[in-house]
Amino acid sequence: MSFAPTYMLELPVALREGIEQALARVPTARWMREAQALSERYRADRDGSEQPLAQGREQALGYAALILPAAYAQLRGAMSATALRAPTWNPTSLLDLGSGPGTAVWAALAQWPNIERISAWEREPALIALGRELASGGSRAIQHTIWERHDLRQISEKGPAADLVVLGHVLNELDAESRAQVIDAAWKRTSGVLLIVEPGTSHAFAIVRDARDRLLAAGAETLAPCVHNMACPLINDWCHFPQRLRRPDFQRRARGAPSEWEDSKFSYAAMARFAPESPLWGRVISEPTHNKAYAEVLISSNEGIVRKRSLKRDREAFRRVKGLEWGQTLEDDEG
Repeated sequence: MSFAPTYMLELPVALREGIEQALARVPTARWMREAQALSERYRADRDGSEQPLAQGREQALGYAALILPAAYAQLRGAMSATALRAPTWNPTSLLDLGSGPGTAVWAALAQWPNIERISAWEREPALIALGRELASGGSRAIQHTIWERHDLRQISEKGPAADLVVLGHVLNELDAESRAQVIDAAWKRTSGVLLIVEPGTSHAFAIVRDARDRLLAAGAETLAPCVHNMACPLINDWCHFPQRLRRPDFQRRARGAPSEWEDSKFSYAAMARFAPESPLWGRVISEPTHNKAYAEVLISSNEGIVRKRSLKRDREAFRRVKGLEWGQTLEDDEG
């Protein structure tokens, strides 16, 4: 038996409509210009010395139009994988660190609707204002989110804990020393799961891998994507996963992309104060490939990295490997 990731996501209707209404209040050319400028800043590797991605109302709207939908997909993909490893875990509190306009808040409520107490910490006033505006159309829990202005570089390890703590698209905005401080403080405030999500690039993966190593040393258990608590076995490679998103119209316009969907890639680590509810053998960490001779796929397993290949003449095995999904979990080496 195995588990495959969610195939297609859409933004929650209330969130999509809230963004559409906010964008409609300014000339299209202005938020389009900010979205395109933001795209350049977003794609560049960052070391913590740069200006924030979005400052001011128009840049915040550019962020909502361009980045938010993909970030939502990445967070939901990581949350879905986390929930599969802890199906009876039922968080009721959330601390979203570096919340932006509250993307992880919406994603978490979609995954775990019993969350009641939400705190969202963000540095930029314009993103807080937009987050509150969007939250006004959401569920009761989202509407009652407690927004606080914080610079995470000054975060304290002391304070109330939450069942779920999220660091989404945060660590790659910090220098190495600040990252370590934020990870330690976030873990101190985690009573259940600390979820770290970053874009699916080699640079961001290295940050996630280092964060996982630090949390393992602090006694954390890995829920996902790894099926073990060993050091990452990848060499000269990186681990990332796709989450398919049905693009809202405003994102297609911001990207200048005609396609109605995209596969948003992300790297992540779900680290917990409890062990997974059941063991797994491995997870598919690449898209299967095939030719006239064989089908092949790369799997991260509790035995290390396995390159699984099945010859076409073994029809059943060939079909099984070819049919595996990127991100899928496997209970045994038979898939």
